[in-house]
Amino acid sequence: MTNTNFIIREAPGCGKGVFSTKSHRKEEILFVFAEKVVPWTKANHRSVQLGKNRWLTPGKQDMGYYVNHSCDPNARFKKPHFIAALRSIKAGEEITLDYSTLVDIPKWDMECACGEKNCRKIIKSYSKSPKETQKKYENMLSFIANNFNFRYSEKQI
Repeated sequence: MTNTNFIIREAPGCGKGVFSTKSHRKEEILFVFAEKVVPWTKANHRSVQLGKNRWLTPGKQDMGYYVNHSCDPNARFKKPHFIAALRSIKAGEEITLDYSTLVDIPKWDMECACGEKNCRKIIKSYSKSPKETQKKYENMLSFIANNFNFRYSEKQI
């Protein structure tokens, strides 16, 4: 996890988070989320869905383990295992993702405490998210929406 562009520290109300130590430009690759791919039975609440039974699961040594949710994120998942800037990011900002772009299990949801003006209060899986949220993120998903018949190559990871 050695990356001098980011530090792990306490995030108000969220435990630990990933914070930038320098500025980053839009679309810049920030860091590797994780590299370990596991089946659903070994996935956990920090895992990112890659396919029907393929989950990218960070350990405590991975930056992805500490990335928090926001309804107004400044970063996104970028295949095969990266986090990229959605907009310009300033030094000192916490790196956040919209978790609805990382999972598409119909019954999954979680309470949100991000505090953003556009906070949805309940974060739902992509297919159960509001249509405007789906439209906003349709090209930024960690998985292929409504189509889990693809093969994710181990060589891509």
